[in-house]
Amino acid sequence: MGYRLQTIKKGVLLALLTMFSMSSYAYASNEPSEEQVKAAFIFNFAKFVKWPSHSFETENNLNLCIAGQDKVELALKSLERKEVQGHVLKIVAVNDEPTQAKLKICHILFIARSEKSRQLQWLNAVEQQPILTIADNLDLVKQGGMISLYLEAQRVQFVVNQSSTQNNGLKLSARMLQLARVPK
Repeated sequence: MGYRLQTIKKGVLLALLTMFSMSSYAYASNEPSEEQVKAAFIFNFAKFVKWPSHSFETENNLNLCIAGQDKVELALKSLERKEVQGHVLKIVAVNDEPTQAKLKICHILFIARSEKSRQLQWLNAVEQQPILTIADNLDLVKQGGMISLYLEAQRVQFVVNQSSTQNNGLKLSARMLQLARVPK
């Protein structure tokens, strides 16, 4: 009974966090854009991932690296300096060649639509590193990435490649995994 109550509490917390994040975008209009909702999802994913302790040895920032450019990137930049799990969110543009040396500072790598043709190169550059990989296309999880955002019935959904997260030393909240969908 206690476990069920904890699960319900986590679900309510995740829903509230998502609504809170999205409400910060609502100042300009009544409805947040698709890109703003995706940025809110990415921000909330950071709250429900556990990185290995060595990931934060050198600094207190949680580095969200962005490969490429699109409207989601602009929405993510508005979240910079917010607190996530006791760390300050820092947005880092990584638009050059995908190299392991450059990406080792990243905790999260968001691959924008403009980089879809090089998506596999970005994934190879972070292979075996505790870096949460996210893109807004379903091909990412098929190629070994971790979280794909997609639109279904006018709603933003996400799918998780759990084996990829585990292989790279990341632990995702059980509730987050329960909220993930299987695309139709």
